[in-house]
Amino acid sequence: MRRHEEEHEEGEGGSERWLLTYSDMITLLLALFIILYSMSSIEAKKFAKIAESFGPAFNNGSIESSSNGTGTGTGTGTGTGFNGNVDDPLNEVYDILTEYVDQNNLQDQISLSNSDSSVQIRITNMLMFAPDSPLMLESSKPIMEEISGALIKVYDFVDHITISGNTANVGEQNMQTEEFSWYLSLNRANTVRKSLVEYGLPQDKLSLEGNSHYNPIASNNTENGRSKNRRAEITVYKSPSK
Repeated sequence: MRRHEEEHEEGEGGSERWLLTYSDMITLLLALFIILYSMSSIEAKKFAKIAESFGPAFNNGSIESSSNGTGTGTGTGTGTGFNGNVDDPLNEVYDILTEYVDQNNLQDQISLSNSDSSVQIRITNMLMFAPDSPLMLESSKPIMEEISGALIKVYDFVDHITISGNTANVGEQNMQTEEFSWYLSLNRANTVRKSLVEYGLPQDKLSLEGNSHYNPIASNNTENGRSKNRRAEITVYKSPSK
């Protein structure tokens, strides 16, 4: 009887040993997870320190990091992105392009006007296009790149941008010359649009106008006046909330 009880007790003890082994394994796994988590936290802090040391060298800013891995940047670069804050987009565009025009002595080819609601960039056809053609001159492409870069900087802060083409009235209009004038003005506007887009300007806020010779800014009775009427215009409208 005693032998039977001892064997029974030994059987129960043996059946409970796996619980001890399982408990030890869980404890070891928990310790392993704690170690891994601590290592990851340390590495995150090291990464934040490295990023913070490089931050001023790249963008004159700083990077702040919290223990949960989130951070906020304080850089205020403008460049060609849409990240900066623009107090007045119209003044921004006007100032950038005015400086460009002055530095390159383009006052006779490009004129700028600024109002409370819009900025208008007026470019003579002589600078932009071959005679009676919507094809853009190679020499005008750097100008388009500069204009596109200025517009990109304020794109998020403007309502829309209208690109219009205009021709001169040379007299003796008939159906053929009228049709050609409409075609030329609209296609020149579209050429300007394509050039701006090629240099990175988004086009969801762009619209086109072809005015033919029906929007003159000078008399068509003189060659000088007709030269002024042959032009492309880019008008930037400020968002109502700005």
